[in-house]
Amino acid sequence: MSRAGSNLTSLDFSVRWFFIPPFVAIFTVAVVNFFSSGLAIPVDPAIRWLSGLMFALLTVLYGIFIKQGFLKGLFPVQLIAQGILLCPLSLQMGALPLSWIGVLMVICGAVTLVAMYYRRSRASPMHPESAASTELDNLPLPFAIIDANGYIISISNFLLLMVQKTRDDVNGEQIDSLLPLDQDTISIDGKKWRILRTPMDDETYYFQLEEVRDVIVSSSPHIEMEIENSIIDPATSLYNQSYAIKRVEEELYRIYRYKRWMSAALLRVDFPESEFNSGFNPKKEDEIFNAYCRFVNSNTRETDIICLAAPREILIVMPETLSDGAQDAVSKLLDFTSHTQEETQEFSGVMEITERIVFFNASSGVVDFDRLIEKLDEAAAL
Repeated sequence: MSRAGSNLTSLDFSVRWFFIPPFVAIFTVAVVNFFSSGLAIPVDPAIRWLSGLMFALLTVLYGIFIKQGFLKGLFPVQLIAQGILLCPLSLQMGALPLSWIGVLMVICGAVTLVAMYYRRSRASPMHPESAASTELDNLPLPFAIIDANGYIISISNFLLLMVQKTRDDVNGEQIDSLLPLDQDTISIDGKKWRILRTPMDDETYYFQLEEVRDVIVSSSPHIEMEIENSIIDPATSLYNQSYAIKRVEEELYRIYRYKRWMSAALLRVDFPESEFNSGFNPKKEDEIFNAYCRFVNSNTRETDIICLAAPREILIVMPETLSDGAQDAVSKLLDFTSHTQEETQEFSGVMEITERIVFFNASSGVVDFDRLIEKLDEAAAL
């Protein structure tokens, strides 16, 4: 498979060399000669030399783009080169209207090339400040980010350690040199890992390995429950904190790497002394709180990450959500009793919920779970 792809690429590149600007210029000269007339305008030799130099440089740039595989940039470079050639040539040969077409070609090609380069630079690996970059690289997450062609543009130290590779070994390599793309799992050091793939907005892909826990077939309900509890807490239906921390830090890395955003909310549940709950005991309070957790889980999106940040605090991380959207989502979670009257009818009026919401983006400087909780605590103090 890999060998066949390499041969196709070589053939494709060899064909493109026949379309370098000097070869296409033959057609341009023929067109100008066809529309030429006797109304020639002399062109200063300095302008001719400058046009020739720029044409030569654009030819070199065209070749560089072929070698680097930046094929989308070939057309705008060709457009600029032929436009630069067309401007003085049409004046000298008396095809005056074509000179304006040449100017338009140069402008369109330059604008297109700048737009492509800007988009490519945003999609390529960024070079943030050394402190933040080191902190992200050291996150204990086996992940990699590839471009649309499958080449690795970012990889974590944790994954490099797992596959026993150095950063120089994978530089310029495709992801299939590390992970089998035709399989859903991979075995490393006797452990089985699930390969997760997530497409990103800028035509890149996020790959992550997630350990697969073997399912033990046993008649013992305690063993089955222990396996089920590895990710989800059955009492609350929320993620266990250890799993949620990993998911949250993945999301924090994503918003930093791709200049995205998210919102996080912390719901604190209290049971103040009142005529409604003066006789309540901790066990009954746990029942109420667990029922509320299940209510929160059933009224949020599947993409949201929800877990307990503390015994009576629920953390809700909402990817790709602005502050207004987060506020609307949280407001629907504050009307607990009216939505669950059948389940908690006897507990009506015994619970108070305090919410605080913080918006995070790439410039927030938050790259781990503990710092996120600190930000939420700071918001409560304001």
